[in-house]
Amino acid sequence: MIKYFLELFRKERTKRKHQRLATYIKRGNSYLLPGFSINVNNPQKNKIYVEVGDDTMLNCQITFESPEGIVLVGDNSFIGGSHLICKNKIVIEHNVFIAWGTYVYDHNSHSLDFRDRENDILQQLRDYREGRDFIADKNWDVVNSSPILIKSNAWIGMNCIILKGVTIGEGSIVGAGSVVTKDVPDWTVVGGNPARVLKVLPENLRRK
Repeated sequence: MIKYFLELFRKERTKRKHQRLATYIKRGNSYLLPGFSINVNNPQKNKIYVEVGDDTMLNCQITFESPEGIVLVGDNSFIGGSHLICKNKIVIEHNVFIAWGTYVYDHNSHSLDFRDRENDILQQLRDYREGRDFIADKNWDVVNSSPILIKSNAWIGMNCIILKGVTIGEGSIVGAGSVVTKDVPDWTVVGGNPARVLKVLPENLRRK
């Protein structure tokens, strides 16, 4: 009996959370699983930050570190307990698997110039002490950022890191624990840090 009521409570809590997130997301008949969340820093009024197609399941966190970002997810995809961190744009097409523990990160977070990083620390302290989100007043003008594209039928293994400006090719497979710093060709298997091509998939394993 206790288990039954705990499950009801969990479902109700998840439902309320997703109702709060409805301001930021537009989706077809896709499913938001209990682990799904959206965090938006300085949100723009009436802006849709996440657009999802049909028959997709999301159990990931999505963090928007600036008001300009957008995440687009296509049909029939699955994103497990991973984290998408967006300032610019992240596009995930159709029939994509992303396992747990992966980070998709479309910016450098900080400048290459140590003086800008010193200013970042001072700004974070100021915002935190004044009761704001610690990146509320971050200077994004000095941070490099480029969109990420994960093409249809790709599979990203667990605990990967996908960095800014990268295109993951159609039907490609990124092995567990890989760090992807440059484009991955279509229909290949890559792995390692930095990720490199390990194998080209044969024609019979490719979409015609």
